[in-house]
Amino acid sequence: MGKDLVRKELDTVAMEPLSPMSQLLSSPGMFIVVTFGFKIPFNLSAIVEGIKNTLINAPRFSSKMDIDYQKKGESVWIPVRVRVEDHVIVPDLDYGNIDSPDQFIEDYTSSIANTPMDMSKPLWEFHLLNIKTSNAESVVLAKIHHSIGDGMSLMSLLLACARKTSDPNALVSTKTATRKPTASKASAWWLFTGFWLMIRAVFYTIVDVFKSLLTIYFLRDTKNPLMANTNNGIRSWKVIHRTISFDDVKLVKNVMNTTVNDVLLGMTQAGLSKYLSTKYDRYTMVQKEKILEKIRVRSTVAVNLRPAANIEDLANMMANGSKCRWGNVVAVILFPLWIKSEDDPLDYVNKIVINLAVDTSTIPDPHRLCDDVVESLETIKSAINFHKTEV
Repeated sequence: MGKDLVRKELDTVAMEPLSPMSQLLSSPGMFIVVTFGFKIPFNLSAIVEGIKNTLINAPRFSSKMDIDYQKKGESVWIPVRVRVEDHVIVPDLDYGNIDSPDQFIEDYTSSIANTPMDMSKPLWEFHLLNIKTSNAESVVLAKIHHSIGDGMSLMSLLLACARKTSDPNALVSTKTATRKPTASKASAWWLFTGFWLMIRAVFYTIVDVFKSLLTIYFLRDTKNPLMANTNNGIRSWKVIHRTISFDDVKLVKNVMNTTVNDVLLGMTQAGLSKYLSTKYDRYTMVQKEKILEKIRVRSTVAVNLRPAANIEDLANMMANGSKCRWGNVVAVILFPLWIKSEDDPLDYVNKIVINLAVDTSTIPDPHRLCDDVVESLETIKSAINFHKTEV
């Protein structure tokens, strides 16, 4: 009787099937947690009203995921009436007895990360905490299911909700300065260089694909402290972050004539290597070197190949309630962004926030790993300064 009633209800509403990527990410545990730091205590009514005027008009924020029994039990999006207040959570906390606000935010974020989404309603929620930390006067945590969007699309959507400090009615500008094309006398040389680079790219792509196939089918990862225990079905996630100077990253980038992403990837790799090395401190130096030389670990770096969503189009979509679809999945763990609130605008400052989410059953000391990543950047900087003095 209950299922028949649900089927009749589904017949009367407009349903939209999930995209293949959304179906892949339909688990209650697949979501993104975003932390916002504000320069002033948050205004609850202003935040609720802002969500009503912006995010709630995005179709995925006003739809819930359900099963279409007429189509072999496929998951679909169903438009529903949304009461924004039910998605904005203000926990009743005794702020006076919180000794370490930063540690409290870290624990609260980890608690959210370990709690599956409530699939009976639209898959998003905002947690508001009027707690003063070392970087903010208040904190807002947004928990949004991955089927709604990936890191890039959600960041673009949040940017479309923001306005400039200088002009509260103007959208945040995301356009970057581009170099004007200049005429080159050596066009033939550049044509040859471009062709050669294309040949190299194709060659290395084939080599990398071949290596990947070898590692998948033959060259298994060496057992090491970074490998998860597949027999342990219980996962406990810990989420922590560190803030570093963007100037330090740009210094390394400019000296080494590389990109910001290269620097971030390099310090991440160096930090993981340093962390892994400490796990073998009980061995002699010779034994440790032999063990580390034989270790083979695969890693995956997610790269966004799509252009960023147009901020103006997203703002119009939320204003008009037009249809919107999201694309591929990207995990954003490093980005130079900080939020401040003065009538709720968004502001960029010269910082990079390193976010780290780990399974504590595999990495019980995530603070140590995060420190190793940050210290790796300092090591690279010291090497650069030493080289400068030698020259």
